[in-house]
Amino acid sequence: MQSEQFERIHDFWTRRQQLTQGELGEFYQRVIAALTPCRPREAASLGDSLADLRHQFFIEKVLHGGSEAAPHHVGALFLYFKRFVIDQLRKLRDDEDADAQEGCDLQAPDAYAAPLRDYQLTPQQVRAEADVFIATLPRDLILLLRHCGCGGMPVKELAEQIASAHYHGGKLGLVHRQKGDPASAGRQVVEPAHRATLLGSWVLTLLKLRVGDSLGARDLQAAQIVLDILCAAALSLHMDPVSTSPDTDERPPA
Repeated sequence: MQSEQFERIHDFWTRRQQLTQGELGEFYQRVIAALTPCRPREAASLGDSLADLRHQFFIEKVLHGGSEAAPHHVGALFLYFKRFVIDQLRKLRDDEDADAQEGCDLQAPDAYAAPLRDYQLTPQQVRAEADVFIATLPRDLILLLRHCGCGGMPVKELAEQIASAHYHGGKLGLVHRQKGDPASAGRQVVEPAHRATLLGSWVLTLLKLRVGDSLGARDLQAAQIVLDILCAAALSLHMDPVSTSPDTDERPPA
C-alpha cells in the first residue's frame, strides 16, 4: 500500500471515536483491505479464518481499543494484527490448559520464549539487543528497515528520499519476499547469500551461530522470531513518515 493511500487510514484511526457512519464504513473497508496480504503463521493454529480474525481485530483493537497509537504505515498495522493473533493463540492455549488441568494456575508458554530458550535468550534480551543494533544504524538504513524490511514497501519507492537505496538495502540485508509467502524475507536473511549482510550477521551473532553452520528448521524459526522482535523495535521508533511523492523543492539532506 502506497504511503499516501495509508494516510486515510491514519486519519480515520486518530478520529475513530468521532467518525460518521459513512467514514466508519470506509475505515473498515480500508483496514480490512490493507490487512489482506498479512498472513501470520500463528493464525494456522486458530480455528477462525483470516477473514474472521481481521473482522475481530478491527472491532476489538481498532474501533474499541485505546492502547495502540495510530500506525503511520502498513507495516505497523501488520505488526498490530500479528500481536492480536498471537494474543488470541495465547488465550486459546490458556483455555486448553484450564480444561486439562483444573486448578492449575500455570500460564501457557509464551509464543516467543520457548524457541529462544534453546539459544539462552529471552524475548526481553532480544528486544534490548535490537534496540542497541538499531542505534548503530544511520537514519537511511533505519528507514529502509522500517518501511521495506518490516513494512513491505518496495525499496524503489524510497529511491527519491534515500541516495543509493538499492545498494544500502542490499548492504542491510533486505530481500524480496516470495509471492504468497510473506515470512520468506525473514528466512532468506540467514541463507548463505545473505549471511554477510548487517541483518544476517546480527542474527547469527545473537543466536551464537557461525556463518558456515548448516541451519535447520529450529534455527530458521529462531531467526524469524529475532527479526520479528527487531521489527517491533524499529516500528516503535518515533520518526517522520516517509512520503513516496516528495516535494521537489524540499529534498531531504543527503
